[in-house]
Amino acid sequence: MRFKLFLYFLLTFSLSIFSQNQLINITGFVTDKEFRLGDATICFFNSSNEVKCVKSDISGKFTIDLPKNKYRITVKKKGYTSLVGENFYIDYIFNPPKELVLNMTDNTINIYGKVIDNFGEPLKKANINIKIGENLLETETNDNGFFSFKGHVGLISIFAEKIGFYGNGVSMLIQNEKFINDISIVLEAKTFYISGALIKGNTYLKNTTLELINGSNNKVIASLTTSNDGLFEFRDILNYEKAYFRIPSLGFKSKVFSINKDLRQFNIFTD
Repeated sequence: MRFKLFLYFLLTFSLSIFSQNQLINITGFVTDKEFRLGDATICFFNSSNEVKCVKSDISGKFTIDLPKNKYRITVKKKGYTSLVGENFYIDYIFNPPKELVLNMTDNTINIYGKVIDNFGEPLKKANINIKIGENLLETETNDNGFFSFKGHVGLISIFAEKIGFYGNGVSMLIQNEKFINDISIVLEAKTFYISGALIKGNTYLKNTTLELINGSNNKVIASLTTSNDGLFEFRDILNYEKAYFRIPSLGFKSKVFSINKDLRQFNIFTD
């Protein structure tokens, strides 16, 4: 009786081993729901975490022979994300293989944004530096302050900068979006300080109207009256490539200069 039980156990064990080593043919295709995807890598991990991989052909089809087992299946392709996830299991020990349909989604994302100043005005020709994963891109805003580029899922960082403004940026983790158009980056304008004395000959001109003029369009940037000591100070002046002083009462116009830093003891001689 014991001998018969031993033979029965040996036969059952042998059949089990034979079943595990028996190869089965697994077929399927990879798709993004619109097109079949070639050159995708499909990997099968068995219960011992051993792995065998195969690539899909130009029509998205794949085939592989594997022993009967339970498998975790992954699919990867550059520029795409798997919709089956990393924990997709198939049990081929007791179930016959069926054609697998492995869905993926295109990672491409259309991203739109705008750059404005702290008064809400659009900033044209602002430089946009973009980091997508390890890749770097550059673009600039148009005349209305808008920019756009194509990205993909993952971490994206955007940094905007423009002469005369402090740089600013945003970072975002994008997962399933296909279209993002609500990015707004605010750049705070740099302001400068101009101070000095208004002098004619050996005399300080007190209580005299002094105008700071935009050299590009001849519009008044700021206006003030000198103190009783003939001194003046302009505060919170924006960056200007061209500017000059004007004294209406004297018909005086200074030389053109740039405002891109604090200008202290910037004395004006009217002679």
